[in-house]
Amino acid sequence: MNKKTLFLIVTILMSVLLTSCAALSIREDNIEDENEYRFLDSQDDVIDTGPVKGGVLKLYSTIPDTLNPILTNNLYVRDYSLFVYESLVKFDKSQKAVPLLAKSWEVSEDGLTWIFHLEEGIFWHDNIPFTAEDVEFTLNAIIASPNSSYKKNVNNITTFSAMDSKTFKIVLQDINSFTAELMTFPILPKHYFTGEDFLASAKNYAPLGTGPYKFDEFSEGEYVRLRSNENWWKAEKGNEIDLKFPYIEEIEILLYEKSKNITEVFQQEDIDLLTIDRSLWSKYNGRPDITMKKYTSNNFEYIAFNLSNRLLKLPEVRQAIAYAIDKKKIINDLLPGEALASDMPLMPDTWLNDTNAVFFNADKEKAKKLLQDNGWKERNGLLYKNIYGVNRYLKLEMLVNEDNSFRIKVAQEIKKQLQEIGIELTIKEVDWEDELKSIERKRFDMVFIGCQVTSIPDLSFMYSSESELNISGYKNPEVDEYLKTIVGEIDESAKKMHYIKLKESINQDLPYLGLYFYNDAVIYNKRLKGEFSPYLWNRYFDFTNWYIPVK
Repeated sequence: MNKKTLFLIVTILMSVLLTSCAALSIREDNIEDENEYRFLDSQDDVIDTGPVKGGVLKLYSTIPDTLNPILTNNLYVRDYSLFVYESLVKFDKSQKAVPLLAKSWEVSEDGLTWIFHLEEGIFWHDNIPFTAEDVEFTLNAIIASPNSSYKKNVNNITTFSAMDSKTFKIVLQDINSFTAELMTFPILPKHYFTGEDFLASAKNYAPLGTGPYKFDEFSEGEYVRLRSNENWWKAEKGNEIDLKFPYIEEIEILLYEKSKNITEVFQQEDIDLLTIDRSLWSKYNGRPDITMKKYTSNNFEYIAFNLSNRLLKLPEVRQAIAYAIDKKKIINDLLPGEALASDMPLMPDTWLNDTNAVFFNADKEKAKKLLQDNGWKERNGLLYKNIYGVNRYLKLEMLVNEDNSFRIKVAQEIKKQLQEIGIELTIKEVDWEDELKSIERKRFDMVFIGCQVTSIPDLSFMYSSESELNISGYKNPEVDEYLKTIVGEIDESAKKMHYIKLKESINQDLPYLGLYFYNDAVIYNKRLKGEFSPYLWNRYFDFTNWYIPVK
């Protein structure tokens, strides 16, 4: 595959999807009148007296390709596999790697050898003990699986082995301080697949895990049923009542063709929860018959500056643009409740980025003064400057893909805001392929684009001088050094300090203007009770505490 083709493919993957395909989400482009959306009135007589055992949680999925989470390419299967399977490590709400099947880990001085110590007293659903050999088997299975989505998690590992039943060792090719974060893939049982053709085994449709729910039944094209694991190793008694987690005894995952209208299924109360597209939020906001919870998605929107442009290579121009654009106004006026302002593709409210503050707060007077102090003059409402003997007017063009209505609306507002400080911005709507070609050939001034941030908070993809996705052409040796240092820094306090310094350097240079992260939202049927706190890495967070009151 040549470099040009690779760039186009990767850029397509990094863009915010034009039709939503995130796990448990749906986008409907043909919405009829408001009266189409109503709920049945069957639960009004339910009184919530607190957690109880029993009930069936009903979920949605498209037809699965397999129920093996290592092999599946179905995002729904990936999502609900966490009911059955567990990983060595998981992400908490702050995007920090925390223990799960592994109770702790240690790293050698050179950062290349990682040793994971496993929890005691964990059993598979068939009562066979969980051991380090299961972890070894899982890594071999990922490596041997041609299309496993977890291959990227293990491609830096050179050797791995079970040192004993509760100790697992991996050796890396290159130092990577995010190795624990990469150990978030589900662990499979070695004994279950012994003597089987792993890729073709019928057992891939009868999953066996260590988690809070056991596989019960699979009916092709109809449903997958799970039942609670009474012997789950993390089960414990509640504070006030003698009930073990999980409270809900059965999960039924109903299977539908991709063409099925999911919101209709939810309206009919055939399923209990759904992640909905932003275009449908107004239908559900403030409704008493559902619970709606929003959380920050990994869809980040930003403007890339072409740093080879004779105007945009000037720091004062980029900084003035940043001061002129009022992100909060854009969000409040055009995307109320749908986005969270952010300077860069680093998830807000995480341990490495624990503030929502933006570096450039809107200040048009400051923007004007910055330009004036650097020799820009005003003529007929437009700024100009003599550059190498030629008067250059502050006229710029911004590319926006024509089939993204949200970006076009935001772009028009940005145009108005820049006009107020004397910058003329032309919005050029182009089809996606033409936009990619313009980016590849560096034939743009500014481009309004987006990316999906991964679970690993490594900013090299955008800011490293060696990255093909650094479409602005940004080069700063100090930033490159910070990026390398972060990947090699094991100490958490030191790593966070490096991030702070990295962000300061990037914000001063401003090769990209970050705008916001979009929010996602989950809606819940009113019969479902408990604390609902979905977050990006776990839409079902704390599901073992959910319950369904008896009528």
